[in-house]
Amino acid sequence: MLSKTDPNFQAISAMLREFADAMGFDGEPEVARIFTSPVFPLERQVLRVILGDDIYAMKIDFTSDVTTRLAKEFEGLKQLNAHFQTYDKLGTATPVYLSKAGTFFAMDFLDFRTAGQRLQQSQQLQTTRQVYRRAGLWLTAMHEFKERKQGKFDGKWMVHEINARIEDDQMEAPLADVERMRDILREEIVDVHHTKETRAWSHGDFHSENMMLAPGMTYAFDLTEARMKMALYDTVDFLKVDIYRQMPGEEIDRSGIIAMHREMFFKGYKHKIKPKLFDVAMRGRLLIDWASIEKAGYARNESQQLQYLRLKQRLDIAFAH
Repeated sequence: MLSKTDPNFQAISAMLREFADAMGFDGEPEVARIFTSPVFPLERQVLRVILGDDIYAMKIDFTSDVTTRLAKEFEGLKQLNAHFQTYDKLGTATPVYLSKAGTFFAMDFLDFRTAGQRLQQSQQLQTTRQVYRRAGLWLTAMHEFKERKQGKFDGKWMVHEINARIEDDQMEAPLADVERMRDILREEIVDVHHTKETRAWSHGDFHSENMMLAPGMTYAFDLTEARMKMALYDTVDFLKVDIYRQMPGEEIDRSGIIAMHREMFFKGYKHKIKPKLFDVAMRGRLLIDWASIEKAGYARNESQQLQYLRLKQRLDIAFAH
């Protein structure tokens, strides 16, 4: 339930009433808050809304009557949902209603285990391999939504990100280790600078908690960041979840990922990604994530301690190749 002490209670209640009326529902909606961004609380809120037997997710942006952000996202989701209808066993959330002011929209609520949950809960090799393959299949369809083009790879931003973490002087990771790995990465980036690679309409935030696996269906959602970009970055975003899988060091390839899982992902993913570019991008992503763990967060947060350990194990192997 929403709290009446919420400063936006009246405004959200009006949104709920508009949606319920539009759906022909006369009763009182059942509501639960799923997400509020700590950084952009007015722009990014998500509610779960139950109207009788039907369940929906409602995205709210109080500024979208001016920015039209949600109207654009809703229209994009409609087009993408139609695109996925042409693929077997792949889909997105179905858009249902855009408010008159454009400050919220509703879509069907997907209630299945995420890929991340599947990977955490199962140690069976066959299960984990299929999670990676299905992720690759879904991403193939996503990257076929608009015409793919060629662009020039420029990975210098990764070195800039690492340097920014060093300058902040808050890293838990030892400075000497980060600098050593950064210097190796910088040389590799120079070696592949401006290599041609595919640009595609990309998810933009394709991590394992943004993909759900239903019986016979694979869904991905949260397409707020969808745009044209280097296709390989979506592959990196998903495959970095692999750090939480335990495997002997000899099973880890030079990108820092378990070789068989990478293989299964690319059995599903049908578009060509240059392996050398993938290696550089993945190593850079893992190093940025490691350097981003700050001393204060590490000291009080067990999940960050685990992430730190897993990243260090993978980076030590990747940068020893």
